[in-house]
Amino acid sequence: MRVRVPLLVAAVLVVLPVLVAACGGGSSAGGGGTTVTMTEFKFDPANLTVKRGQEVVITLQNKGTVVHDWNVQDLGVSSPKVQPGQSATVRFTPQRTGTFKIECLEPGHAEAGMVGQLTVTD
Repeated sequence: MRVRVPLLVAAVLVVLPVLVAACGGGSSAGGGGTTVTMTEFKFDPANLTVKRGQEVVITLQNKGTVVHDWNVQDLGVSSPKVQPGQSATVRFTPQRTGTFKIECLEPGHAEAGMVGQLTVTD
Protein backbone atom coordinates (compact mmCIF):
# COMPACT_ATOMS: atom_id res chain seq x y z
CA MET A 1 0.00 0.00 0.00
CA ARG A 2 2.87 2.40 0.76
CA VAL A 3 4.30 2.06 -2.76
CA ARG A 4 0.96 2.91 -4.42
CA VAL A 5 0.59 6.35 -2.81
CA PRO A 6 3.92 7.73 -4.13
CA LEU A 7 3.18 6.28 -7.56
CA LEU A 8 -0.26 7.88 -7.55
CA VAL A 9 1.20 11.24 -6.50
CA ALA A 10 3.86 11.00 -9.21
CA ALA A 11 1.24 10.14 -11.84
CA VAL A 12 -0.92 13.11 -10.83
CA LEU A 13 2.09 15.45 -10.95
CA VAL A 14 2.91 14.27 -14.48
CA VAL A 15 -0.63 14.23 -15.90
CA LEU A 16 -2.08 17.37 -14.28
CA PRO A 17 0.09 19.94 -16.13
CA VAL A 18 -0.71 18.25 -19.44
CA LEU A 19 -4.45 18.43 -18.75
CA VAL A 20 -4.25 22.06 -17.66
CA ALA A 21 -2.35 23.01 -20.83
CA ALA A 22 -4.81 21.11 -23.02
CA CYS A 23 -7.78 22.91 -21.48
CA GLY A 24 -6.39 26.36 -22.18
CA GLY A 25 -8.41 28.30 -24.74
CA GLY A 26 -6.79 30.84 -26.99
CA SER A 27 -3.99 33.19 -26.21
CA SER A 28 -4.52 36.57 -24.67
CA ALA A 29 -3.37 39.42 -26.88
CA GLY A 30 -3.65 42.48 -24.73
CA GLY A 31 -1.29 45.01 -23.19
CA GLY A 32 2.16 43.73 -24.06
CA GLY A 33 0.98 42.12 -27.28
CA THR A 34 1.42 38.69 -28.72
CA THR A 35 3.14 37.03 -31.65
CA VAL A 36 1.22 35.07 -34.28
CA THR A 37 3.23 32.76 -36.52
CA MET A 38 1.91 32.23 -40.04
CA THR A 39 2.77 29.10 -42.03
CA GLU A 40 1.04 27.00 -44.68
CA PHE A 41 -1.88 27.14 -43.90
CA LYS A 42 -2.40 28.10 -40.29
CA PHE A 43 -2.01 30.75 -37.62
CA ASP A 44 -0.32 29.86 -34.34
CA PRO A 45 -2.07 30.66 -32.13
CA ALA A 46 -5.24 30.61 -34.21
CA ASN A 47 -7.53 31.82 -31.42
CA LEU A 48 -7.01 35.00 -29.41
CA THR A 49 -8.95 36.66 -26.60
CA VAL A 50 -8.76 40.43 -26.07
CA LYS A 51 -10.57 43.10 -24.04
CA ARG A 52 -12.94 45.64 -25.53
CA GLY A 53 -11.49 49.15 -25.47
CA GLN A 54 -7.88 48.02 -24.93
CA GLU A 55 -5.24 48.38 -27.63
CA VAL A 56 -4.21 45.07 -29.17
CA VAL A 57 -0.70 44.71 -30.60
CA ILE A 58 0.00 41.63 -32.70
CA THR A 59 3.35 40.85 -34.26
CA LEU A 60 2.92 38.63 -37.31
CA GLN A 61 5.82 36.39 -38.31
CA ASN A 62 5.63 34.66 -41.68
CA LYS A 63 7.59 31.44 -41.30
CA GLY A 64 5.97 29.98 -44.40
CA THR A 65 7.10 29.94 -48.01
CA VAL A 66 4.37 32.13 -49.50
CA VAL A 67 2.79 35.53 -48.72
CA HIS A 68 0.25 35.64 -45.87
CA ASP A 69 -1.90 38.25 -44.13
CA TRP A 70 -4.09 38.46 -41.01
CA ASN A 71 -7.57 39.97 -41.13
CA VAL A 72 -10.66 40.40 -38.96
CA GLN A 73 -13.02 41.81 -41.56
CA ASP A 74 -15.97 42.28 -39.17
CA LEU A 75 -13.83 44.69 -37.13
CA GLY A 76 -12.14 46.35 -40.10
CA VAL A 77 -8.71 45.00 -39.12
CA SER A 78 -6.25 44.14 -41.89
CA SER A 79 -2.54 43.51 -41.90
CA PRO A 80 -0.25 44.24 -44.80
CA LYS A 81 0.83 41.28 -46.89
CA VAL A 82 3.76 39.66 -45.10
CA GLN A 83 6.46 38.14 -47.28
CA PRO A 84 8.11 34.82 -46.30
CA GLY A 85 10.69 35.39 -43.56
CA GLN A 86 9.32 38.86 -42.77
CA SER A 87 7.28 40.33 -39.91
CA ALA A 88 4.61 43.00 -39.54
CA THR A 89 2.72 44.55 -36.63
CA VAL A 90 -1.03 45.10 -36.39
CA ARG A 91 -2.49 47.53 -33.84
CA PHE A 92 -6.19 48.04 -33.16
CA THR A 93 -8.64 48.73 -30.35
CA PRO A 94 -11.83 46.65 -30.56
CA GLN A 95 -14.95 48.60 -29.63
CA ARG A 96 -17.48 45.76 -29.48
CA THR A 97 -17.61 42.35 -27.86
CA GLY A 98 -18.19 39.08 -29.66
CA THR A 99 -16.43 36.32 -31.53
CA PHE A 100 -14.99 37.24 -34.92
CA LYS A 101 -13.39 35.26 -37.73
CA ILE A 102 -9.67 35.71 -38.37
CA GLU A 103 -8.57 34.74 -41.87
CA CYS A 104 -5.81 35.00 -44.41
CA LEU A 105 -7.28 36.66 -47.50
CA GLU A 106 -4.68 35.36 -49.93
CA PRO A 107 -6.54 33.27 -52.55
CA GLY A 108 -7.32 29.78 -51.25
CA HIS A 109 -5.63 30.19 -47.85
CA ALA A 110 -8.76 30.49 -45.68
CA GLU A 111 -10.31 27.58 -47.58
CA ALA A 112 -7.16 25.56 -46.81
CA GLY A 113 -7.68 26.19 -43.09
CA MET A 114 -5.86 29.46 -42.44
CA VAL A 115 -8.55 30.79 -40.11
CA GLY A 116 -9.02 31.46 -36.43
CA GLN A 117 -11.19 33.30 -33.91
CA LEU A 118 -10.81 36.59 -32.11
CA THR A 119 -12.92 36.79 -28.97
CA VAL A 120 -13.49 40.28 -27.57
CA THR A 121 -14.70 40.39 -23.95
CA ASP A 122 -15.66 43.19 -21.54
